[in-house]
Formats: sequence, structure tokens, C-alpha cells
Amino acid sequence: MLEDKNARPELEGFDVETLFEDRVHQRHAFTFKVQGDEFKGHYYQDQIQWLHPHPSQMIGEEQVEFIEEAIHSLMCQSGIASGIKDFQLEDAFENRRHARQKFSLQINGEDYKGYVHEGDIQWFHPQPQQRLDEEQVQAIESEIHEKIAKQSK
Repeated sequence: MLEDKNARPELEGFDVETLFEDRVHQRHAFTFKVQGDEFKGHYYQDQIQWLHPHPSQMIGEEQVEFIEEAIHSLMCQSGIASGIKDFQLEDAFENRRHARQKFSLQINGEDYKGYVHEGDIQWFHPQPQQRLDEEQVQAIESEIHEKIAKQSK
């Protein structure tokens, strides 16, 4: 257990690999250490699924939230997850020649907006490319396209 319950645990040697690549059940397996204890899990659909031992068993329930927050952040930085929150999509300029879809979302507390027109994403200011890694921007744009495809079904 961590001696100071308020101290944030430090993840050491974080590693992630893809399992079942290009299959329906594709997911990412991750490993890391905290104070020499190794933990493993799977990351699937923005959810963490812990393998044995669960971190709460060895370093305390209070620390699990900090660890999961760090894992989500690392997955976003590597382009595995987009980190999108509060996604909203609506039609803009309906029944006009230049009709398109307007979207808004939040990432890391920042609000982003834009249009999707003929499959192209046009960002308003601020643009995520100015503040996020290229891999994360690609994951965000991919998720936007997936959400639009689901809506149009």
C-alpha cells in the first residue's frame, strides 16, 4: 500500500499492445508497475477491465481512480482513445444548398466545435491540432465519423 493515501501513484514502465487486431473483439492490453508491483488490464471501448490482481487489493481503493485517470490519459496520448466527452451533433443550414452537420465536444476540459460536410471535418477555432497530438486528433476524427455513421442508420 502507498504510505500517503493522498499521494498520486506513479505508473512505471507503462506498455500497451493490441490484441485480436482487425477483429470484432480488438482491444488493447496494458501493463505497468506501481512501487514494484505489476498490474495488467485490457482497454476496450474506453473502459478498463482489470486482470488479477486488481490495484485496489495492493495499493488501496483510493488510488485506483488516479491510476485509471492516468491510463485514460495515456491511451488518449497514444491515439487509442479519443477522450471525447459531451458529444453533440445537429443539422445546420437545413433545406439549403450548403446543408451540413454541426458538432460540439469536449476534450480535457476544452470545448471544440466544427462542421462535417461531405465527409470532411472543418474545425472552428480553437482547432485540436493546435493543442493535441496528431494521433489523438486522428482518433477524435475517427470517432466523429463513427458517431455520424451510427446516427444516419
